[in-house]
Amino acid sequence: MADKHIRLDSKLSSVAAFWKPDTPDEVTTGNLTVDDDGIHFVTSPKYAKGSDVRPPDLDRINLTSIPRTAVLHGFFDEGNCTLLQLMVVKHPGLVSYKEDPQSVVSTDYRAVALVSGMHTGDFEDKCIDNARYTFTSLSEWLITPLNEEWGEKHITIKVPLEETNVIDFCVAHSRTRIELKVHHELTTGEESRSRLTRTVVFIEVTPAEPESLSWFVGVGNRLENLFSLLTGTSLGMETLFIYRGQQSGTVIRKQHEYVRRYEIFDSVRYTHPQLAHSVATWMSESDGFREIENLLLGVLRKGKLFVETEFLSLAQALEGFHRATGEEIKLDRAVFKALRKKIENFLEEQYVDEETARRVNSAVSFANQTSFRSRLRELCGRLSEDTLTKMKIAPEQFVGEVVHMRNFFTHAGSSYDEKEEPLRGTELFLLSQKMRALLRGVFLRHLGFPEDQIAELIIREATKWK
Repeated sequence: MADKHIRLDSKLSSVAAFWKPDTPDEVTTGNLTVDDDGIHFVTSPKYAKGSDVRPPDLDRINLTSIPRTAVLHGFFDEGNCTLLQLMVVKHPGLVSYKEDPQSVVSTDYRAVALVSGMHTGDFEDKCIDNARYTFTSLSEWLITPLNEEWGEKHITIKVPLEETNVIDFCVAHSRTRIELKVHHELTTGEESRSRLTRTVVFIEVTPAEPESLSWFVGVGNRLENLFSLLTGTSLGMETLFIYRGQQSGTVIRKQHEYVRRYEIFDSVRYTHPQLAHSVATWMSESDGFREIENLLLGVLRKGKLFVETEFLSLAQALEGFHRATGEEIKLDRAVFKALRKKIENFLEEQYVDEETARRVNSAVSFANQTSFRSRLRELCGRLSEDTLTKMKIAPEQFVGEVVHMRNFFTHAGSSYDEKEEPLRGTELFLLSQKMRALLRGVFLRHLGFPEDQIAELIIREATKWK
């Protein structure tokens, strides 16, 4: 296992050699670099003369013709490594086609991920036994066993040599084991040479059968979203260790810059059984829920947004959350089918032109879907009247304002409902904060947290800007 490059956002530069797994004797050397521009492997320059000089690559105009490689095995200053999902981005060097053509050219590959410490298959190869994750700020939020004893004249700090299990359970539908462990470290301050203790929280995920790196990255992203919801900030996956038999490696890949500072007053207080239940519920959600998860958590985690963009994202997230977790309010299928038939017959009787009739029938086909207004009412009903009042949410007024503004922005540029003045500036911002608090509140209720445990949290979130 490499000691230096263990974080997802690690930066490095090293000479390296790479080859395709099925042709290990065809080795290409060059320089491996990981920086803010991504992961690059630039091959050593090659000199060519005369007829060996490569002609201009006109096919590069067509992006589908760019050479792509699923996986390269390699070796660099930390040992074995693997590059995943590579594409040729350019050929840096010198080329002259005058008189006697000459060239000194390299190939620049950009990769999606680097695995340091081992050789693996491609992103979808089910060759990984289990993985271990760390997340920013998780150690600050997690309730861990105390390692201090206060006496009359001194304080004793005990640093356990072994990891402590906080939660350990199996997700029933996928038979995936999830463990949350705490490791205490004793370090020395670089300047004062003082002794410091540090708590590190790991999440270990072990599926019933070996899974792909893509699967483990997806699990990490889902846990990242869940812990962001629970802490009220935007956490980021910090490290991803992968294991296969006795081999181990660390994943390095470019991360989005959306990590924010942890604030204790924004986080959910919990018991360890509640934490285990929320993780199990989250990891057991249906495929339909997972499809909208990034939309829902994305709007809660994003920082700087135009007030109009934030409002529309929250409206879409609330609607999507209800679609995934609420009951649809519809007419009986047979009754609705008969109603549609009557409308079609009426249009024919009135000799309505074909284009208009098609538009009317198309609009009617969506009429049996639950309205946005009904979805918002049902979501508000998941919280008590007392909590909504303290959140400054009067359900009918709140629902009316959200529906009106969603329709206003959806039909931007038209003369939609000119009788009602749209909300702007501060009023729209404050409405969005109520929507944000409502979304987080119903999310937490969905994960099993009782209302009295989260009420103060979402009330403060809804009203803190007033």
